[in-house]
Amino acid sequence: MNRHLRNIAAILVFALAAVSCGVVSFTGRRQLLLFSDSEITALSDKSYSEFMGTASVSTDTAAVRMLQETGRRMVSALESYMKSHNMSSALSGLSWEFQLVKSSEVNAFCLPSGKIVFYEGILNYADTPDYIAVVMGHEMAHAIARHGNERMSQQAALNLIGNTASEVIGARKGATAQSLFNIGFGLGTQAGVMLPYSRKHEYEADKIGVYIMELAGYDINAAPEFWERMTQGRSSDTNDFLSTHPSNTKRIKALKEVIKTKSAL
Repeated sequence: MNRHLRNIAAILVFALAAVSCGVVSFTGRRQLLLFSDSEITALSDKSYSEFMGTASVSTDTAAVRMLQETGRRMVSALESYMKSHNMSSALSGLSWEFQLVKSSEVNAFCLPSGKIVFYEGILNYADTPDYIAVVMGHEMAHAIARHGNERMSQQAALNLIGNTASEVIGARKGATAQSLFNIGFGLGTQAGVMLPYSRKHEYEADKIGVYIMELAGYDINAAPEFWERMTQGRSSDTNDFLSTHPSNTKRIKALKEVIKTKSAL
């Protein structure tokens, strides 16, 4: 009986994939998206409010200003580009916000609704607008590429194969959806630490981030430079931000290849 249910579940997964495909902006990659923008936004905003309720906002006014000015400039450029190419729908559900919080951790994250948080520690490396734009572009890319929705959808599909169909049908709402969100992002259970995306998502976010940087007029050569700065004096990836990302040597090589071969937007 369990095997029979799993077979049915597998068929349902393929059926869902056939009707729930999205396309990633800038790269054209097809992806499985089982959740609506409104569902993702509601879950994201809840977690963001909980996180900010316990975090300490930075009092470094100069750093906060530089962060927010960079974010606004990049969002403005992105929105103008998407509008001019009739792609504004790709920004549905995104409400951008930029926060700098007190912490020595070298980290940053973006929730699927567009809420971006930098930790003060990362500004030891991202200490200019160009370097901030590297991190900002990468985090923005996760949001516009719907990586969060995709990660939750993949987890839901796995649950569907492993459990009964009735359990999965309920995954679209209520406590189960919240559980999928927590599994996918770790917020609420790990003091706001985002769990790592897949390497495929990380490389894709790097690539899209370079495109957004260029749209906003930042120096895209700062992208590999930033990661080179992050690796100086380290024999391995040891800090928090590095631990959630691919090998720096490989990512630097990939970024240089994107800059070298990318076509004009």
